[in-house]
Amino acid sequence: MKTNTQFLSGSLLLAALAACSPGGNTISPVRKNITEAVYASGKIYPAGHYKVFSKLPGYIQHIHIKAGDAVAAGQPLITILNEAAELSVSTAKNILDLARNNADEQSAIITAMKQEVASAKSKYELDSANYARFSNLLKSNATSPLASDQAKTQADISKQNYTRALNTLRSTKERLGMELKNAENQYQAQLLGKKDFTIFSVMTGIVYDVAFNEGELIGPQLPLMEIGDPAKFEAELLVDETDVARLTKGQQVLLSVDAFKEQVFKGTVQEIYPRISLLNKTSKVIASLGSTGSAVFYSGMSAEANILISEKQNALVIPREFIFDANKVRLKKGSAARVVKKGIEDLEYTEILSGIDEKDVLVKP
Repeated sequence: MKTNTQFLSGSLLLAALAACSPGGNTISPVRKNITEAVYASGKIYPAGHYKVFSKLPGYIQHIHIKAGDAVAAGQPLITILNEAAELSVSTAKNILDLARNNADEQSAIITAMKQEVASAKSKYELDSANYARFSNLLKSNATSPLASDQAKTQADISKQNYTRALNTLRSTKERLGMELKNAENQYQAQLLGKKDFTIFSVMTGIVYDVAFNEGELIGPQLPLMEIGDPAKFEAELLVDETDVARLTKGQQVLLSVDAFKEQVFKGTVQEIYPRISLLNKTSKVIASLGSTGSAVFYSGMSAEANILISEKQNALVIPREFIFDANKVRLKKGSAARVVKKGIEDLEYTEILSGIDEKDVLVKP
């Protein structure tokens, strides 16, 4: 891909390049306006357009819109059915219900443990009272020290059993409470995952394409539809790797769209992607479009563009075919080649900065 003004030379710059038309075998340098531009080609798309994808596979259960419809940000576009996801939600709900029942104060597990605590408490109170009785009897020598010691040991054992039952009840409640919290989190996670099966628009715009029908199987790698802003359009252009280093943001872009042969649209370079495609040795450039008048654009229209690099007024120029060996020309008088210093170029002409002047007559090599 060469630096040129491919479509501009035939239309937009016709007035600027009308004189000094190449084609003869001899010419003299002339002064005229010259514009240097980088050629690019690409497609026209709505500004901010994006393709809609699904995060998960499934069947399209319902398409809420159709191509050409206006949509608002947050509006549902497609609902996808995934039976595995539905089963996961149902399973998580069952686990949550079970955990909630188990953690309830009236559940069978907690009720049984409360009964064990009450039983252990009653046994401890009884054994404690019995030990107190034996202690009083021992003071009046009405019983033996051995009997008192046995009563004390039994009271201590009952106290330990009561304490153990209390601790077990407390730890069980904590465990069941944690299981309930985990079940709630898992259920909410499954519900959030289920929301991914209803896809919502992220912008206000127009639906330009719907690629599938209800009932069809889709996957995460397949674009489902395309949405963009119909009020503004932009051009996605491909520029040859040999030219892209010459581009900067803000440069003027002149576009020719195949659907509108007689019109040239103006735009501005908005973004230059800092990557060269290994497939076609080009870099992507995004250009905004200014006023489009009455032209009605459709997403994906083909376009050619010239990105204006520099302009010279009243430059000394010669046709490009009169230059050979990169920087030499041949004069009519004498056969020796003369070296010239070149300036900017377009598709047909080269600016001459030094080496010849308007009085010289050149011969085509």
